[in-house]
Parts: sequence; structure tokens; C-alpha cells
Amino acid sequence: MWVTPTLTIPDAHPYGDDRDPVTGVFEFSKDIQVEIETRTEKFFESGGETAVIVDWLASQTGIDLPGTGFRQSLNFDFGAGVHAITLDYRAMSDAGDRWGDSGEGGTRGDASGEDLHARMAVLDRYLQTATLDSQNPATLSVSEYSSEGRYGPLDVVPESPNMVFDGENESSVFDGSITFIETLSLEQVIDGQNQRG
Repeated sequence: MWVTPTLTIPDAHPYGDDRDPVTGVFEFSKDIQVEIETRTEKFFESGGETAVIVDWLASQTGIDLPGTGFRQSLNFDFGAGVHAITLDYRAMSDAGDRWGDSGEGGTRGDASGEDLHARMAVLDRYLQTATLDSQNPATLSVSEYSSEGRYGPLDVVPESPNMVFDGENESSVFDGSITFIETLSLEQVIDGQNQRG
């Protein structure tokens, strides 16, 4: 199932004054490329000593392991690593999608329906003024990772977001790329602890 990628950034301060924080919603509806990856990290990975370990295990257990251990690694995976989704997108003026806190445009916190320079600046401002981590994650809905999909939206933090405007060759669009790392959300745990305290 395809669901338009939507990023929700909570508790941001794009207005830069003493107002309460706002939540921005950014819909990436056109020219999208989605890459989903699982970056694995081994808890243990042997090097050249695998043959010694294989011999030792065989002597301790009496079981001959398949292979010799030469140029073979021994690995244990305890679930370390990250789940990442990268959105490569192209944004243009007046794309008709929501881009901020109200969906109406014309403010420091919303560039819906506005030109690409406003859209670029508003998204950048949200990313700059929100502290996104396990205590305050952003939410990413894309494809099957959505309310309509089979797995539900993901709690994420952005990794190295970037946007590029090329005024000479493509002055009507800007290109962007954001990698999102799935994170544990501690919001409910912390809220529950504060209610008990």
C-alpha cells in the first residue's frame, strides 16, 4: 500500500518568540524516492582467530562444527543496528500539500501553497528549532509504516537532512534528502513517571 510520506515534527519553535511550541506536518507528495534499510551491527565478529575458536568449541563440546574456520567469521547478532528510511524528494512551489503547522501558509510556521524558497526555509526552521530524540521523536508515515498500513507510523529522528536549490539549472524546485532513524519513544514512559511522582 502506498501512503504519501508525511513527517510530523512536534514541539518546534519556528516563530522564534515566546509562543508555545507548535507541531508541523510536512507532506512529500511529488517526486519521491524511498529507501528502507536495516543497518546491522554485530555484537561479536571474529577475525583471523576463528579457526582457534572452532577448535576450542569442538574440544569443549565434542561436536565437530561444519567448516574449518579458516577465512570464515564467527558472528553473534543480538539485534544491534538501526532501522533507517531515507526520503529523497523534490519540492516545488504551490505543490498543494501541507507544509507546516496550519496548512494555510503565510506564516513563519507554515509555507503550505507558497514558493519553494519559503517551503525550504520553513522545513529547515522546524528541523533547527525542535529537539528530536527519544523523548520527543518526530513521526514518519510512509507506505506500510502508516495508520493505513500494516505496521503503523514510526517514531524517528532525522539524520543529516539537507536541501539543495540550484538557481541556474533548476530554479523552480529544490531537492532534499532526509534519513530517518527509527527510535524508541520514551514519551509515555516519562509522562507516566511524572504522573506517579
